[in-house]
Amino acid sequence: MSRSRSPALVARLSIACVPCLALGCSSGDSHAQPDSLPSTRTAPDAVHVQGRTFRDGLGRQLLFRGINVKVPGLFDVTFDDGRTANEQIVPFTADDAARIEQLGLNVIRLAVNWSGLEPQPGAYGAAFLAGIDGVVELARQHHFYVLIDMHQDAYSKEIGEDGAPLWAIVPPPEQLLQGPYSDDRRTSSQVLAAGFSFFSNKPATDGRPLQDAFVQAVRVIVQRYAQEPAVLGYEAYNEPVVLDYRQLDDFHARFADGVHAVDQDAPVLFEPQATRNQTDSARIPTEPWSHGPGAYAPHIYTGWFSIPDQGGWASEDPSVLASSMAHADQEAQGWGTPLFVTEFGCDQSVDRGPRWLQAELDLQDRFLASSTQWVWREAGTWGLSDNNRVERPATARVLARTYPRAVAGDLLGIEHPEPGHLLVRWRATAATRGLQHEVSLSEVYATNYHVRCDGAEVSFEAFPGRATFTCPEGDGDRTFEVVGTAAQ
Repeated sequence: MSRSRSPALVARLSIACVPCLALGCSSGDSHAQPDSLPSTRTAPDAVHVQGRTFRDGLGRQLLFRGINVKVPGLFDVTFDDGRTANEQIVPFTADDAARIEQLGLNVIRLAVNWSGLEPQPGAYGAAFLAGIDGVVELARQHHFYVLIDMHQDAYSKEIGEDGAPLWAIVPPPEQLLQGPYSDDRRTSSQVLAAGFSFFSNKPATDGRPLQDAFVQAVRVIVQRYAQEPAVLGYEAYNEPVVLDYRQLDDFHARFADGVHAVDQDAPVLFEPQATRNQTDSARIPTEPWSHGPGAYAPHIYTGWFSIPDQGGWASEDPSVLASSMAHADQEAQGWGTPLFVTEFGCDQSVDRGPRWLQAELDLQDRFLASSTQWVWREAGTWGLSDNNRVERPATARVLARTYPRAVAGDLLGIEHPEPGHLLVRWRATAATRGLQHEVSLSEVYATNYHVRCDGAEVSFEAFPGRATFTCPEGDGDRTFEVVGTAAQ
């Protein structure tokens, strides 16, 4: 997609220390509150939800394929009192954004934490917001969207890995912890107690109900980007640990209503209970989502986190992965929303790691699901690259495979008949006749590309990581193909 810079964003960036993506700028506080009148998305590139699909302002159906990104300070895992950081986060740079563009990816899920946004009650960090500005500007320059994810793992950096500020831990912690983070914190008594307090909406230490304070803070971000088409939408809460699904539903409703009071068109992504990571299924609701534009956002880790243990997909049998994705689609159908798998991933240091990603992408194609892989870069073996910026080539080739970014009509089906070959079935709509299609086109995946509409070759305009073309007008079910020589 082509975008010119938003004047409002440029004005903010001129005073917000743009290059400071590790939040090294001055850390003054912003106490600005959102306006009360909801905004409407009018930009052609802005993302909307229509039924079970994402659409742009022109009516084209959108599909998202991307990756999760951590940025120092936005993913808030450091301390000001001398304690050791929970983990080391490598800065996200213009070179990273350019590589995402080259791979053909069109979205990042940006993990941000409440503790960085509101370190003290009612005081919203200016450097934190400037850090988001910098990422959004890179997204605009490199033609991908940003999904702002209100992330948490083990509730808070103070007692777990990341998430809520100290003042929002109820009851107050028995012991403050430091790094390095360990996953066994997720089930500690103080982490579970704090999470249950949040979903019960108990008062924070400043007297405000926890969820009300959280939504008020998120509205500061939403107000900032209400007219910014590069911001896809907002994800409510990462991997919620809650015993009563009705409490989770109530929170998601409160979150969505708060967001839509500021930006009435913003997609709100909501997750099932975190136990889905182990059970590979979640409840199918009896009533559809009814709180404005929304999308169902499960995580898929079949074979890696599943119970009973599958030994890290030791069988390498794609069929054992299918039921989890099929059930996720049924869950999304129950909600009546698009399906967006906001996390899927596994160990990329073993040969079967990239093959697992490919099998999951095949399933996402089958169910026309959007997704963001875990993760762009981190210590350990799950990232596309490690903390030394060493990229894993096999992983990159899998993630760079072609897909339809924007279809000028209704997207009916996606196939990859062989490596380097994308086949898309689609149908024109009255609103989209004559508009361009946009596809990913990465040389990491294939070279010597050709494009065919209904079997006849057509010209296309190539850009880094993507291409646009127009098919001759016609009625009924149609096809277009993107065919290249698969990279080795």
